[in-house]
Amino acid sequence: MKQKKTTLPVSWEKMVLGLLLTNIMLVPAGAAQAAPDEQAANFTLDSVVITAQRREATDLNTPASVTVITAKELQATGALTIADALDHTLGFNNMSFGPAGTEYGMSAGRTIIRGLDKGTLVLVNGAPANLLNYNSSTGIPLAAVERIEILKGAGSTLYGAEALAGVVNIITKKPGGSQQNTVGVTGGNYNKSWSASSEFGNSAIYIKREYIGAVDRTSRDKLTNAKNAAVLPFGLDKSTKDSFYFTTQLNDRLDFNWSYTDLQSNRPRFNVNGSRSLLYKYDDVRNNINLIYDNKDNNLKSVLAFNKRHSFADQYTYSNKTWKRSERYDMYGINWDSQKTWYMRDALDTFVAGVTLAREHYNGLASSTAVNKNNTLRNSLAVYGAYTSAVNPRLSTTLGLREQLIDDHAKSESVFLPQIQTLYKINDRTSWYTNIGKSFQMPAINQYFSKQGADFNRLKPQQGWNYETGLKKIIDASQSVKLAIYHLDIKDQFVWKKNDDLTDYMTNAGDFRNTGVEAEYVKIINDNWKYNVGFSYSNPENNESGAWVQCNSRIQTTAGVTHNKDKWLTNLNLLYLGDREESYYKINGAVSAVPDRIQLNAAVRYQPEADQTVTLNLYNILDRDNSLNKYENLDLPFSWGLSYNYTF
Repeated sequence: MKQKKTTLPVSWEKMVLGLLLTNIMLVPAGAAQAAPDEQAANFTLDSVVITAQRREATDLNTPASVTVITAKELQATGALTIADALDHTLGFNNMSFGPAGTEYGMSAGRTIIRGLDKGTLVLVNGAPANLLNYNSSTGIPLAAVERIEILKGAGSTLYGAEALAGVVNIITKKPGGSQQNTVGVTGGNYNKSWSASSEFGNSAIYIKREYIGAVDRTSRDKLTNAKNAAVLPFGLDKSTKDSFYFTTQLNDRLDFNWSYTDLQSNRPRFNVNGSRSLLYKYDDVRNNINLIYDNKDNNLKSVLAFNKRHSFADQYTYSNKTWKRSERYDMYGINWDSQKTWYMRDALDTFVAGVTLAREHYNGLASSTAVNKNNTLRNSLAVYGAYTSAVNPRLSTTLGLREQLIDDHAKSESVFLPQIQTLYKINDRTSWYTNIGKSFQMPAINQYFSKQGADFNRLKPQQGWNYETGLKKIIDASQSVKLAIYHLDIKDQFVWKKNDDLTDYMTNAGDFRNTGVEAEYVKIINDNWKYNVGFSYSNPENNESGAWVQCNSRIQTTAGVTHNKDKWLTNLNLLYLGDREESYYKINGAVSAVPDRIQLNAAVRYQPEADQTVTLNLYNILDRDNSLNKYENLDLPFSWGLSYNYTF
């Protein structure tokens, strides 16, 4: 294999620091505020964002790369899950071992931002939902989502570990005090379901039962490993998923949310001749419970989050007709975060400060082949703050600091995380920002005890810097454009290795870097037509092998068009991933890159009456064998689903 080396003529640290200083020096101290533009101020593409700065600000006034997906946009895309919706977001790449985001126990799917695996923190109403460094959006029904806010770039200063490359905040609807019920049914060639929801007073409940269809192959055939031995392909047998989501406003300031899922999946593995070799049966139960206090009068917000996951798997061997335990995971996380916001100098300056207490617990239950350590704990305490000051009417700067103390069973850590941001308002329609921050992530507590002979206490956090500068422009009342240039530099990246007995363990192996550019354009043609296009080119690499080698896709293109007229809505969405990394296996006996991923989806929605909706979803219209990752796990072939919902 020929390994690629990349040399940058100028260090990104110096380049972006230079841009930041230029940003400051070019602005006259007494620069006048441009005349207000009512049309731009009311422009729908300039969304209000909470996640990026832990306080409300418009996109134009946010010194970071952000994307907001509204409930209306979610419905228009025809996405069946939140993972589907995120997959068509520029800078994102879903890592999945099963089709359409299906998970198999701790062969877990997750969202990757800008090429960095295990670098995304998922929040639900501001409450963290990650466990063991894996993020998940499962359990939140699309019907309950108000909007999804996506922050790309360093997020650890405000949100702590796991926000190396970004944050996804799923914000759910608050019940409106009315009585409303909805029942729905979906039929299709791979997935069927029924659902029911009820909004009553200040509460709402959503329940759903999904019947997951069998897929002949969920990984590519004719794969061989480095020793030219055949890699046995996987499939998917019929499976089920039950989900439940409940939300209530206990009073004007206190909300309670609870999501529950139970995924029971069956994953066969086949011999080369097509006969069955193994069958894995998974039972994966998750509970996410959040209590959110939001006192807008005093600008005080507190979030208490409890996440629990119970994942069991058993393995059946067809040759000797025997069962044995495959994996046993039992884990939970508790997180309490409280923040207060102060507005000073007639709201020209803002100070956000807070404290976070967290505990992680992991129990590898007896006789599991995956782990050999029980009752593992990690506690952490963090204080953080971010001060934003208006240098003049056009320029603002933000300084953020975080100190995090981790009491770990193996090795305690103290991590200091600075962040500096600037925002220059060129005019009321255009802003230029810079965002430089340090981020980190602790090893998942169970990975210390995977079967390995090395000293697990030497496993270090992966940490590094994220540099970014970008331009946001509302061209006029119907179109906007965003441009971002970034560089990630992460040290001691977590990677998987194998012992001589082929058991896996996690270790720090080399570094990760990625330099890239992203461009997005949104156009509202008229009341009926809207389209968007996005393009990203980057160079994600790690030096695990001693030389810098590509480790994710370099090219991503997204495009979508929506037509809405009278009772009809039609949407077409395209995702293209090209110039991908080298496959982990040989394909047809040859070392090659992962094939390009081209996914074309469509949705047609018809609403004959206000209380009835019929939706046709088409997935992977081109029926391509799309590889989801370098391990050649495949997405669904062409599939369709027809849904009917009735509200009363």
